[in-house]
Amino acid sequence: MIKEKERGETTEYVYNLLKEMIFDWTLAPGEKINIRNLSRKFNSSPIPLREALSRLHSEKLVVLQPNKGYHVSEILNDNEMKAMLEARILMETHAARNIIQFNKISVTGEMSRLTEQMISTNTGSTNKNALIVTNLDQQFHYSIMQAGGNSFLCEAYQGMHCHLHIARFYHVKGEVDRTVAPAEHQEIIEAIRTRDVYRAEKAIFHHINDSLIRLLNRKK
Repeated sequence: MIKEKERGETTEYVYNLLKEMIFDWTLAPGEKINIRNLSRKFNSSPIPLREALSRLHSEKLVVLQPNKGYHVSEILNDNEMKAMLEARILMETHAARNIIQFNKISVTGEMSRLTEQMISTNTGSTNKNALIVTNLDQQFHYSIMQAGGNSFLCEAYQGMHCHLHIARFYHVKGEVDRTVAPAEHQEIIEAIRTRDVYRAEKAIFHHINDSLIRLLNRKK
């Protein structure tokens, strides 16, 4: 749990607390969120709590049910996870082709920076650090989408909130990939840097598909 309160950032503080509680299942999938009890727990008024819940609702981590209030959203089932990752493969390979075709290779600098940060973060210490790695991984893949230059696909990609769903899925399947995923990122980076379209598409496919296999295998 976050122990230090960010001064002057009450809503952000409450948002981070709620997000950690959702990811470590202190607030379990499907659980009703009691605003009054949480306000007392956080020593906060209901206003920043409602603002944080609205933000989490936009990220699909909580759902608002008429006359019932907020509940934690359910995690994706195996078939939904497969469908989401198939969509990611289509979007990201298309973006990689555009990056190479339109000479946006400079994005590999940002991709390398984010991967190095992932490697240097110890995910095993706290849920907060695991969320940091998740965010870095999300930024890595979104940088590919942005450099691909299709704003409609970028918006659709963001709307899926892929990495948030994956991170919640990992809670019941083990720690996030802190060694395998960065190595696969490096292969994607090198393929784009060398302008090898086939290699880039193959690297993205294997990275996303293998992450799905790792996820599903950890359930067993």
